[in-house]
Amino acid sequence: LLWSLAAAWRFAQRTGRNLVIDWRGSCYLDQPFINAFPIFFEPVQEIAGVPVICDDRVNQRSFPGPFFPAWWNKPTIDCVYRPDEQIFRERDVLDQLFQSQEDSDANTVVCDACLMWRCDQQAEREIFRSIKPRSEIQARIDAIFREHCEPYSMVGIHVR
Repeated sequence: LLWSLAAAWRFAQRTGRNLVIDWRGSCYLDQPFINAFPIFFEPVQEIAGVPVICDDRVNQRSFPGPFFPAWWNKPTIDCVYRPDEQIFRERDVLDQLFQSQEDSDANTVVCDACLMWRCDQQAEREIFRSIKPRSEIQARIDAIFREHCEPYSMVGIHVR
């Protein structure tokens, strides 16, 4: 999610668009209409000059079409199920758009595919500098670190 956020932020910065962080329907929450971003991170109003909407205001917004990728222009009922092949196609067309240094004629660009390693390191750094875990989550991270990591030299590995 954070790599996709960094890629979307860089695109918004380059094209003068607003960035909407809409993590509704997250697999990390059992409430489909709750935006997961403000559950895990402190709300932000802007990231390096890019206006950001990242709270539950997304539930009151209507995003104007046309949309990019074109899949999102289908009637809602047709978009309920996105096969893996579709997600991979979206990832590839988003990557092409973001790498092209061009803008899209679409009013709304939907970045809903994993764009891991498809943004520059400066964009990653800007996102990691700009977003902060909520205080209760940071406190838990700090406690786990103190208990399990602090006295040791470590190598971290993330496996899914």
